[in-house]
Amino acid sequence: MIPEDIIKKHVKKSKIPGISVGLISENETKLFNFGEIKKESGAEPTSDTLYEIGSMTKTFTAILAVKLQNEGLLSLDDPITKFLPEFAGTDFDKNQITLFHLITHTSGIVEVPFKVYFKYLIKFLFRVTDGKVFPPRYSLDTSSFLQEMSQLKLKDNPGTKFRYSNSGVGLVGKILERITGSTYEELIKNRILGILNMHDTTITISDKHKEKLATGYMHTGKEADPINIPAVESAGSVCSTVSDLLKFLKVNMDLEQSSLSPVLEHCKSTRIDPSLSFLKKFTAKLLMGATSIEIGLGWMAADLKKIRILQHSGGTEGFSTTMMINPNNKTGVVLLSNAAFKDNSKLCIELLEKLDDKENEN
Repeated sequence: MIPEDIIKKHVKKSKIPGISVGLISENETKLFNFGEIKKESGAEPTSDTLYEIGSMTKTFTAILAVKLQNEGLLSLDDPITKFLPEFAGTDFDKNQITLFHLITHTSGIVEVPFKVYFKYLIKFLFRVTDGKVFPPRYSLDTSSFLQEMSQLKLKDNPGTKFRYSNSGVGLVGKILERITGSTYEELIKNRILGILNMHDTTITISDKHKEKLATGYMHTGKEADPINIPAVESAGSVCSTVSDLLKFLKVNMDLEQSSLSPVLEHCKSTRIDPSLSFLKKFTAKLLMGATSIEIGLGWMAADLKKIRILQHSGGTEGFSTTMMINPNNKTGVVLLSNAAFKDNSKLCIELLEKLDDKENEN
């Protein structure tokens, strides 16, 4: 089956309003767009349609932290109390939590207590929620966010267990802002996006961008509000296009060189192997067929049956996104869709395997 048919089948089965996909290899780049950017609008997405990319934002945050480290402004091994003295005496101080721990999700932060998570999961499965999924913490201003975070009790010894945390990476963003005196958006635009010519990647939606922005849809089918998570901006607030993200992948795949290449390589090559819960291992096995998983700086590495991948997915209240690389064959895929809670990983893997089969034939 050709990639176009594979994508169409996925869109129909998953009931996705609109989708944009980019495939890249050493020999070619292909773009696919199906559906609508807004239901019943008749307007098809393009490679320049803007989607919320959710947690794929974390990849940029990791790159930014490493770049600032190279500039001598910080060390990833610095305890965060060096930059947040108001955290003195807290669990973060007692456990000497570092920027590295926060970026790799090994600080011991419990994002949502199990009882709260379980109650919400039941409501979600039976569709008795309003479609809102972000905890109230994400909407706090910086001062209130830091105050709430400082009171958290950590559950694990630092560096030992993987607990995915938007709040932890949000804290990294606040630290980087404090160190530089710039906003997170200014930092990524000046130190990453501008260098890679990713001029449509943004947090603030300007008048120019509004006409390109897809409408997101919650799992209930209703339109989602635009993302607004000021407390954890650095964990999931970026909007981007397939065109821009293919530029990003091209440099990460060493198909193009940039002044950022050494930083990107550091993020890709750093690996840790913390303990993962049974649920996380089972989910990775179920969704991707992963036989092993490692955590990097802004990336997750996984061994599959046929290939090894670097990847990061993203999800907001109205969008589901994924980007994957096979570093061995220098092939990659970007998938952006305007529907929440859609598992696109199997589709991305299938497309990547098709790419790899083609590259191996050449």
